[in-house]
Order: sequence, then structure tokens, then C-alpha cells
Amino acid sequence: MSTGQRLLNALGDRYRLPWLFALLVIAALYVKTPMSVARLDLLLHDLLSVELLAGPPSGGSVDTQAPLVIAIDDASLAARGPWPWPRERHADLVDRLSSAGVSGIGYAVMFAEPSADDRGDAALIDAVRRAGNVVLPVAPVASAGGGVGTLQPWPALADAAARLAHVDVEVDADALSRRVFLEAGAGSPQWPALAWALIDVSRKSRPLSGIGGRRGAAEPAAGSWVRDHEVIVLPGGGWPVAHLSANDVLAGAVSPNLLRGRSVLVGVTYTGSGNALATPASALAAPMPAVDFHARAYSALRNDRYSTQLAPVWSLPAALCVLAALWLRRPHARLRDMVLVAGALTVPLLISVVLLALARLWLAPAAVMIGLSAGALMWVSIRTVDLAQRLKQANARAHATLYAISDAVLQFDSALRLRYLNRKAEELCACRLAEVRDRGLEGLPAIEGALRELLQDLLCRCRDEARAQMMPGHVLMPAGRFGPARALRPSASPLFGMTGRVDGVVLVLNDVSDTVAAADKLAHQATHDALTGLPNRVLLRDRLRQALAQRDAGMVAVLFVDLDRFKRINDSLGHQQGDKVLTTLASRLRTVCRVGDTVARWGGDEFMIILQGLADRDAVARVAAKVMQAVGQIITLDDVDFRFSCSIGIAIAHEDSDDADVLFAMADTAMYRSKSQSGAAIHFYAHDMSAGTRDWIELESDLRHGLDEGRFEVHYQPQYELATGKLAAFEALLRFRRRDGQLLSPGDFIAVAEESGLIEGIGEWVLLQVTQQIADWSKQGLAVVPVAVNVSARQCLGRSLVRRVENALRQSRIAPSLLRLELTESTAMGDVDHVATLLADIRALGVHLSVDDFGTGYSSLSYLKRFPIDELKVDRSFVRDLVGDADDAAIVRATIALAHGLGMRVVAEGVENVEQLNMLAAQQCDLVQGYLFSQPVPADTVVSEGLLGAPEEQGRTLRLIRS
Repeated sequence: MSTGQRLLNALGDRYRLPWLFALLVIAALYVKTPMSVARLDLLLHDLLSVELLAGPPSGGSVDTQAPLVIAIDDASLAARGPWPWPRERHADLVDRLSSAGVSGIGYAVMFAEPSADDRGDAALIDAVRRAGNVVLPVAPVASAGGGVGTLQPWPALADAAARLAHVDVEVDADALSRRVFLEAGAGSPQWPALAWALIDVSRKSRPLSGIGGRRGAAEPAAGSWVRDHEVIVLPGGGWPVAHLSANDVLAGAVSPNLLRGRSVLVGVTYTGSGNALATPASALAAPMPAVDFHARAYSALRNDRYSTQLAPVWSLPAALCVLAALWLRRPHARLRDMVLVAGALTVPLLISVVLLALARLWLAPAAVMIGLSAGALMWVSIRTVDLAQRLKQANARAHATLYAISDAVLQFDSALRLRYLNRKAEELCACRLAEVRDRGLEGLPAIEGALRELLQDLLCRCRDEARAQMMPGHVLMPAGRFGPARALRPSASPLFGMTGRVDGVVLVLNDVSDTVAAADKLAHQATHDALTGLPNRVLLRDRLRQALAQRDAGMVAVLFVDLDRFKRINDSLGHQQGDKVLTTLASRLRTVCRVGDTVARWGGDEFMIILQGLADRDAVARVAAKVMQAVGQIITLDDVDFRFSCSIGIAIAHEDSDDADVLFAMADTAMYRSKSQSGAAIHFYAHDMSAGTRDWIELESDLRHGLDEGRFEVHYQPQYELATGKLAAFEALLRFRRRDGQLLSPGDFIAVAEESGLIEGIGEWVLLQVTQQIADWSKQGLAVVPVAVNVSARQCLGRSLVRRVENALRQSRIAPSLLRLELTESTAMGDVDHVATLLADIRALGVHLSVDDFGTGYSSLSYLKRFPIDELKVDRSFVRDLVGDADDAAIVRATIALAHGLGMRVVAEGVENVEQLNMLAAQQCDLVQGYLFSQPVPADTVVSEGLLGAPEEQGRTLRLIRS
């Protein structure tokens, strides 16, 4: 898009047009300023100057530096005779003021020509000359031949005066006088203003170069009155001017102390004198005597309380900046845009206020404010039209939305007469809006009976309470001739009018039929098993608690049913066939039990049955026998007949326990007693069954606390090289000390630790403990050897073992080759792919790996070859009978040969006599360990016994001990 096209688009933007219009209005007002605009500027100046310029600079109600007005008032004329006075009386007045020590006298009385009394004229000339500080006035006067001349004292008197000064005062557009010109005169600005000349005579005024507004070059202009250095000296409100009656001065009634050092202005103030001026400071619009005006001008100039008006052109930059900002911003209808426009209107006035307050400069803001206001009005108009269009569009969209939404919307007036129905409401109520307009709920065919009463009450409460109402839950709209049953969630909201009163009510009927159906389905799924449809544990527990609360309903029994050897079906035929078995057996169990009994799936191949209302244990046993018989019936899978058996444990409510969870646990315990007898058995719970369970739980709790309390210990059993007899390594063996001091070996607690999940935390602790111990031995200067740490099957799940080994090595800073990990043969052959990856990652860290208990599991040589194994450990069960059992000897011999063939070392554990040692040596076994050499000992015993020597010493040779 070209620059011209973009400019045309900008000019055509309706949100920019107001500011272009404002610019045109401002330009028009500058070209030809109407009187009304000038008057507005003057009014603004008067209002602002009251706050910013008015008032004396020093405290008190009278400015002590202001001039005193010696008023020729009515009292003076009454006492001294009518006006005009003889010149001798004026001379007497000048002498008395001069003798009192005034600093200057501004005599605002025109003596244009000598009088008939030469003696009086001479007296006045002598008095003025003696005073030496009298300023006499000059004034513009129309010349007979056209133009403007000067009216001034006759020459002799003018020569005697200290200064001549003009008393010209300009009248503004509002017919008020508020400004003076510090210099003016006929043809050229040769005379100072009276107030300025009096200041000059009294206290030597400042130069005029920086004061007042200039009116061009001061070149002679014959026949015209030329003014310069314009200042506004009269604010909209002022301070009092002190008056002394001329009669009091002539009578000697005024103390010289009051006059000494003060400037005075002598002038006429009597009624009807005809020389008064209309000013902004005139009280009640009464004209102000001219002498008062000059006195106020004196004070304003003396105290820097005047202002200088700037040329109108100086307001244009501010106007252009504001308009440019509005043009670029393109304010719309947002609140911040409204604030922006309102702020823009105040900018010209704020600039004027700042200039007036800080620099005593007056910049007339009216033209700019009027232009901006015109633009703002146009912007408001455009905005109003735009908002009206948007409101119309919003109403159209709202109507379309209401018509399209899936909720039924009904609008009523304050009398609850129908005004609006959307499409969904018409479908739900089985009617058209035109058919039922102005009717109540009774006119809606599908809303009837209890539903109509309920909705009517909801509407009335909403209207009367003037707040939204909502029904808890949902209500049912019964099925009928107008359609199926529906679940509705009604809500009502009031509509308020301009007065704030309720004008109507909106009723919304939300069809939640699908939601309620889905919720019912979810509730069923939450309480029932997805496969069999039987109640799950949640519902089972609730049913049992209800049964326990009915103590008079007969015996309540809990049957725990577990299928025997069900895992073979999943493993051989797949889970799909296993699921078929479970659904078939669930159906049979429901058939066996009565309607009031509960059959639930506990999990996997386990079921729970709650029997209620039975007479005694025999009746319970008979039902259990039926259950076992039903489970034992033939099930055909893939054309193969299968028979299943089950183990059943029974707990009797109120006899065994009153707690639901405890009864479940007891039935579980009794079931395991049946399992322990090869299954297909029924056992009632007996209290002695829980002894083993309690021991298990207590040991689990003790292990959990022992990990936090530091009651685990690591003992070390040495491994020796058969070829050299040197110490080759240690195996770290875990011990647990119970609270009573009993020290347990791993065989007593590892199963519990694995089952409870504590083994991972314990295993991590062992890794950290062993690696730190190796680091401590190294710091002691001992010749450290590798230490083997056993790893459980659970630790090999996932990838956490690699991270924990890395962490232990990083914290201890030992060489990775000093750490070995031992895992059992069954663990290694569990998930071969996962274990192979896990061991490869560990081996990549530099840690050596061993397979423990080799020969006791089902190793695959091809799998074994895939693992980065460094050594095999022959299980102690083969070493124990090595001397007397040829089979064990053959196994050991084959294992050694296999390991050597794969490049692995062989460690024989459990060596307890010399005969075993000799046979192992004969078979070239690499390493041996066992009680023949040393029992597992604590770390400090390793040092005290000297099992580790210094690096430069020879390793401790193999020795046989019996301790």
C-alpha cells in the first residue's frame, strides 16, 4: 500500500476524524478570534490568578510595601471646599507628604495648564521642586487635526517634577481593565507607567528589557499612541489598598511614622468624580477609582504579582502534540480511552496553570480547549453511534445464541407472564411462543403437576427476593405424550429495570438427562467391577458395615474365596481366556448365593461373599461347600475342559470382630491357612492364625523405624585368592539390630523388606555406607580392596539403581573398580532384556558385577553370555557337600570350567574346612570365603585385626581361623 493510500485511509478513519475536525476548529479560532473566546480566556485568567497571583507576599491583611492612597474623597471636599481645589492646597498637601518623609509621590491629578492664580501655581511648582520625588501624569488625548496627542502638565510644573508618567489603561474585550503598558507615548513609547515611574522614583526599578510583552520594534509613529511592555497587573481578586483622607493629611491628623518611607498616590475618589474604571477586582461590579487601579498596579509590579500574556501562537505546539497523540492512539470506547480523551481536554489549561504559577506567563487556552472539546464531542457522537451498532449486533448475537443453545430459556415479566421462549424451550414445552405469550406456566402443555408447582415457586422466590435461585440437584420431568422422561436442573435469575426494581425473571431449564445417566453409570463403575459386574471393594465394605449394624438379622459371615493355580490359565491360554473364567465363576457364585447376600470381586482371582441371616457356623460351612462345588464344575476353554478348585477362609461377624476391615483381614488369614494345605480347603478364622501375621507386621514396623534410627549395620567377610593367599576383596553383609538387641541376618528380614518396599531405601543406605567406608579406609592409608554389595531383585526394577550407584560414587569419590554389585541368578534371569541393559549401564560406570548363588536357578548360557559379568559365585549349598557328594563336586567342577571359559573368575562361598579348600584349589577356583577364614566382622574389626595393610606392604596372607 502506497503512502498516499495509507494517508487517505487514515483520514477516512472515523476515530481519527474528530481530531482532524478539532485541528480545523483551532485554526479557525486563531484566524479570527471571536469576542466570546477572548472573554473566556480573560475569565480563566481572573479565576486562576486569584489562586496563583493574588494576595500579599508577606503575612497580614495589608501589604506594608504597597503605596498609600491619599484620597481626595467626599470628606475632604466637605472639609476643604469643592473640587477643583486651589493650587496652593495641592502645594500644601505635597509639602506635608514630603515633610513626613515619603519615598515618592504619584500625583494622579492632571495640571495641564496654569491657573488664574499665579501665586498658587508658583507655590505648587516650588512644593514639587522641594519634594524632588513627585511623579506627575500625562495622558493620551485626541488631536484636533486627527491622531493622538499628549495631555501633560504645563512646562514649568513639568520641569519641577521628578518624572512624568502616563496613566493610560487598556480596556479588554470584556470591558474590564486589568493591564497596563510600562511604556507608552505619542509617536513612541517615551513615558513610563505611573506605577512604574513611582517605583523608579521611590526605589529604583529594574530595567524593562525582561518585563512585559513587547509589541514590535519601538519606532516613531506620528499621530498615534504607541504602547510597549504590556503586563497584566490586576488579578481577579486582590488585597486591600490602604486609604488616607487628604483632609486628614492637611489637618496634620496622620502620624508621620505612618507615611515615612512609603510611596503614596494622590488621587480623586469622591463620588461622581468620573474617573473610575471597571475591573475584575471591583466589588459588586462597582467601578474602581483610577488611583486605586494605579496603586494595585504598583503593588503587583513591586511584588512580582503581575503576569505577561504570550502570543496565541505559543499554544499551537501543545495543541498539535495533543492532537497527534490522539490521532496515533485512535481512542475507542474503552475506559482507558475515555480517560485519555478527558485528560487531553485538560492539557491546555494545565499548561496555562503551570506557566502562570512558575513563570508568571499567561497562555490563553480557550481556543485550544474549545477545539479539543469540539473534537471530543464529535468523538463521543461517533462512539455513541458505534456502541449503538455494537449493541444491536450483540442483541442479534444474543438472540441467535439463545436460539441455538441446548438449554431451555423462558422469560417472564414481573407478573410471571411469558414473554420469550427459545427454540429448546419450545421443544421441551411442546408449544410455540405465539401460542402461549402472556400466559403463565399453566399455559405450557408439557409442564404440569408437581413440576409446574416447583417451577412456579422458584419463579416467585426469585421475583420476591430479587436474587438468583437455583434448585439443588435436578428434578424429573416424567415421561408422557410429549416425550420421554428428562432430568432438568432449573435456575431463575431476576431482570432489573432502570429503577432497580425487578422487571421480570429468566427461567433456565438445563437438560441434564445425559449427565445424570453418565453419573449413574460412573457411580456404578465406581462401586462395581468392570469385568464381572460384581460389587467392588468400596461397595462390599459399605454392605458389610450395613450388615454389621443389623445385629438382630442373624449370623453374618465373610467368605474369602481364592482360586487355586489360576495363574496357569493366564500364562498358558492368555488373559482373554482368564477373564472368561472369572466371568463364568462370578455368575456361578451369584447363582449359589441368595438375593440378600453380596458377592464381590476382591481383586485378581479373589472373591468376597457376605452371608447374612444364617443360623450357625454349620449353615455357613454348607454355603461354603456349595461355593467350592460351583467353582469345581467343568469350564471349557478352547475345546479343553478345565476344573478349578478354590481356597476359602471364613470370618464370623461379632464373634471374630465388629470391624469390617478386620473381618476382611481375618478371612484373608483363614484363606491363606487353606492355601498352605495345598488349597481346595475351607477354614474358619482362629486367633492363633494371626500370630505369624503379627510378627511380620511388627518386623516391618521395626525395619521402617530402624532405617531412621540407624539400627542397620554392615559387616565385612574377606575373600582370598587361592593362588597367592592374598586378600582379594570383601563381601558386605547387612545386619539389623532389633530394639531388644537381637542381631538379625538378611535371611530373617530381607523378605519382609522386599514385600514392604523398604528394600530400596535400605539398599541405597548400604551403597552409601560401603562406599564411604572404603573412602575412610583409603584416608587412613590402608591398602583398600574391592567390596561386593548384594542387590535385591526389587532394586533391579526400573533405572533407579544406576542413579543410586552414581550418587554413591560421587559422594565418596572412590574409584568405581573398588565397588562390586552381586545379584542372584534368579534376578538376572527374570527380565533378561531389562537386566542386560541395566548391567551394561552399571558396568559402564566402572563397577564390577557378580552373579551370586550360581547353580540354584535356571540360567541360560546364551543369556549369561549377554551379561557383562566379571565373576560367578558358587552357592554354599554345593560347597557344603563338596567332599562327600560326587554330584556337588561335578557341579562345582563344571561351574569353574564354564566361568573360566567365559573369562570370569569363580568365588566359592561357605568354605568351612580344609578338605573343601583343598578340593577347590585342585579345581583351580579363584577366590574363597567362609567361616574357615573369617566370620563377617564390623568395619573397626577389619582394621583392628589387620585385615587391611598399608599400600607398600604385602597383602595379608590367607589364614585359617575358627572364631
